[in-house]
Amino acid sequence: MDEFLLSLVAAGNTFNPSLIALRAKGYSLRIEVVDDGGSNLWCASKDGRRFAGYSPPELLGLVALWEHLGDDWNRQTPDILSELFDDPS
Repeated sequence: MDEFLLSLVAAGNTFNPSLIALRAKGYSLRIEVVDDGGSNLWCASKDGRRFAGYSPPELLGLVALWEHLGDDWNRQTPDILSELFDDPS
């Protein structure tokens, strides 16, 4: 088994650190209550762009995705998703 120096899992204790990181990046934050029985959307906005996720770590991930790929974020090549599912190891 691989040994890791750190193992970080998206859980309740990562919510506030994710929000701290987003605020430090200059994003405005808010929660939208969704009328479906308990879900909330965590929202971040900056410079005319809005991001929404079902948890702060998910929200931070979407911001990181956009910061890395920009407005052309919806790239499908290379198809890493298929590579991972097809890998027998």
